[in-house]
Amino acid sequence: MTTSPTVAKAQTAASKKQEQQAVAPQAAKIPGISRREFLYYAWGGSISLLTAQTAGLLIWFGLPRFGEGEFGGTFLLTTLPLPGSPPLDNPQGKFWLSVTEGGGIVALYKVCTHLGCLFRWVDANHRFECPCHGSKFELNGRFIEGPAPRSLDRFAIEVVTTSGVIASNADGDPVVLDDLSQFREVRVDTGTRIQRSGKV
Repeated sequence: MTTSPTVAKAQTAASKKQEQQAVAPQAAKIPGISRREFLYYAWGGSISLLTAQTAGLLIWFGLPRFGEGEFGGTFLLTTLPLPGSPPLDNPQGKFWLSVTEGGGIVALYKVCTHLGCLFRWVDANHRFECPCHGSKFELNGRFIEGPAPRSLDRFAIEVVTTSGVIASNADGDPVVLDDLSQFREVRVDTGTRIQRSGKV
């Protein structure tokens, strides 16, 4: 039986295709993602996102952001009490600004070092007195008597004069001005509290 030329062409084309498939390497079939893998990636991504958001919020709330003129920030004062006169009360900054007899400027934290009561200036006795347990302190914050374990805490200050800026040291010693007429302003940093060791 003879085959028609069309059938012969078809058979030849089919045989050529089979030869090419035999010669060509088999392409690897990549299976699609399974349901288990999808859930694994979805859970991993959502947990990573939640962790990143929580860490961002903790950092954002943990870093202090205090503005000028609020407790924890910097206060700018342009007036000073006279040496030996009663100190200036600053209720927003929670400190007393006093000038000692020697011309030293110091900013004292308004919280007693004993149990955290708010002490006050008693003008009749010319000293600070704690109403809770009777601790007494000098104008510069030095301990006099009572149950307080140490002198009053101080804030770091910078005094701006006509000749420059004088900053308090790490111990919080008063900033001494030889001539108070050179005074321009004082910056009190209520974010930097200095705890003095002992009753000095």
